[in-house]
Amino acid sequence: MFDADRPISKSDQDRLNRAVFAKYLARCLLDHKDAQSLVVGLYGGFGSGKTSLINLILEELEFASTNTLDDEKAIVLNFSPWSYSGQNQLIDSFFRRLSFTLRSAPYFKGSQRIVHLLELYISFFTHKPVPRALRSKLSWRQKWRNRDDAYGWESGRDLTQVKAELNDLLRKQPHKIIVIIDNISRLYDEEIKQMFQIVKSMGDYANTVYLLALDKDQVVSAINRQEGGAGEALLEKIVQLSFDVPAITRQDLENILLDKLKLVMPDVAVEDWDSSNWADVYYSSLRYFFENCRDITRYLNALSFGYARVKDVVNAVDFFALTAIEVFLPEVHAGIRDNKDLFTDLIEGVYQFDQDKLRKDRLRCDEIINRATRLNREVLLRLLGFLFPRVKKIYQPEEVLYYSESQARKKRRASSPDMFDAYFRLSMQVGSISSEEMETILQLASDEEAFMQALTRLNQDLRIEKFLDALDGAALSRIPPENIGHVINALLDNGDLFPEGESSPLRFNTAMRVHRIIHQLLKRFEKAEDRFSILRHAILKASKSLNMIVQEVRALGRELVSDDDVALAQQYHTVSVEQLQVLQTLAVERIQFWARIDRLVEHPQLLPILYAWRDWGTPEDCQRYLQKITLQDIGLLAVLRAVFKEAIDHASQHHARDDSATRSLAVLADFVQPKWLEQHAKAMFEDLSFEKLREHDQLALMIFLDQMKTETSKEIPKTM
Repeated sequence: MFDADRPISKSDQDRLNRAVFAKYLARCLLDHKDAQSLVVGLYGGFGSGKTSLINLILEELEFASTNTLDDEKAIVLNFSPWSYSGQNQLIDSFFRRLSFTLRSAPYFKGSQRIVHLLELYISFFTHKPVPRALRSKLSWRQKWRNRDDAYGWESGRDLTQVKAELNDLLRKQPHKIIVIIDNISRLYDEEIKQMFQIVKSMGDYANTVYLLALDKDQVVSAINRQEGGAGEALLEKIVQLSFDVPAITRQDLENILLDKLKLVMPDVAVEDWDSSNWADVYYSSLRYFFENCRDITRYLNALSFGYARVKDVVNAVDFFALTAIEVFLPEVHAGIRDNKDLFTDLIEGVYQFDQDKLRKDRLRCDEIINRATRLNREVLLRLLGFLFPRVKKIYQPEEVLYYSESQARKKRRASSPDMFDAYFRLSMQVGSISSEEMETILQLASDEEAFMQALTRLNQDLRIEKFLDALDGAALSRIPPENIGHVINALLDNGDLFPEGESSPLRFNTAMRVHRIIHQLLKRFEKAEDRFSILRHAILKASKSLNMIVQEVRALGRELVSDDDVALAQQYHTVSVEQLQVLQTLAVERIQFWARIDRLVEHPQLLPILYAWRDWGTPEDCQRYLQKITLQDIGLLAVLRAVFKEAIDHASQHHARDDSATRSLAVLADFVQPKWLEQHAKAMFEDLSFEKLREHDQLALMIFLDQMKTETSKEIPKTM
């Protein structure tokens, strides 16, 4: 079931009891006996059902036509100017449609002469020639005199004469001409003005009735912008009779919604539907999302499209509710999706929240809720509290909340961490950071642990690079000095977990971006000792990152030996030479600690870390470490992957060798003699378990042995 936002077209589809009005209005249009024209207005706001009402009127006009003699049948033109909007042909299109409608009516006697005069009239307006097939037959005398009537002014008449003659013919013919114009409010201001110029210019034609459907407030505002405030007067002058189409009542709207929801319900298994929960969520909050029929259509389209694909893994009521948030409050929906811990982190039992934790969580939750633009805050909070009990606890901590994670998982509730992601499978990760969310994250920097958690969430949501981009600028000035240490600690301690980022002449990788942020923050401290103290503390405290520390210390070193044309005085350096040496020593101590606990060999950025150990520490210690770990298969593969990374990437992508392998062999020699590793690598390559290794490990062994020109029992592929 997919609704293309179509208005109803038949009276048996009418759920608003408007068919009776449409029937009598249609009959009144047909029965209008005054030879003068009549302009009727249908005024209604967006989504009030004007087009549906017109369709019901057209249905009645069609029915009346089947019971009317040909000599009395009405000629009906249903014109939607929106179809021609923006094409600079609105006036021409209207008259072309009117001319065609008159010519196409088989029972319209005398149409040839009327159409000819109408075409002359059109020519005065559009400055276009009358189509050759519709021009009048010329006598031989007119042809001899080179006379033609391709344009209105060439006919020997002026506009007034053409109009008077056309009006006289229309008055004598028995057919009512009914012109219905819909969607006027959707036009541009200039086109709305043009549309009323058309009606005004033809508004006094005999036996002609106009029915105009529009949003009065929008049309008046558009004409006011064009005419300097004359919109109301112009509308009253043109429209002689008007009817207000009332806004659809909430009760009628809900009846339509619930009727249409029945089309989705066959996809819902009986055991998956909790009527009590549905009543709670619908009557307390969900019903307030819908303001008109188009809202219902948008919601039903999204619901029917998405539910069928996830019905086996989600709770039906929760999905129905979250879909409404996705359709009408997409910014809130994105906030829920991007903050899984805020909405799902509950444990089984009765919850006692720390007051400080509650304050921080409420700050985050407020930012997301405040994104809502069309729904009352309390209504949204009720809905979120139903979907996610943790939200209820944040805002009503005094209430005792009983919640079973096992039951939530069993019922596939959105509040279960295991089920949560299934609800967002059709939600694209936009990755943006709103200014409000940025401000909330910066406020969390007063608490180092809370700020670290925020960075972790951003990284999990694949938005950390967007955050760093936003932070590297004016946002830094909003971080108070007392919070700078917290920010630097979090960046250095989490940096290795972030995506590496692109490094090119025009882009900074993540390490350089973090350095820029740290550098700008430290510049706000005048004393080098203060800057050094912050960095020293951050390195000592870091437990999750190593390469980010190495890259930061290297960047500080480059600052001291810069060959810029204008060298900075020593007092403007971030740290002094002596302080840099202390930081290098601390970095080496961290590297050695990782080596002792066997974490270093697992690091994906092993090579730059080894260079830092060799350059800032004792080279022999680094060499002994490598000799030790390469005795083991896992250590040998880690070292070869790190050294031959460029060659491996090239081989896996292009299935060919390149020059980087030769350069990499020289790099390996900076740390350990390649011959020391050769026999071990050969044995692994020739072993039957080689085929079970990951592709990059296989390539590492083959590239190394190929560079060493090692003779092996198996042939090394030439296109590796």
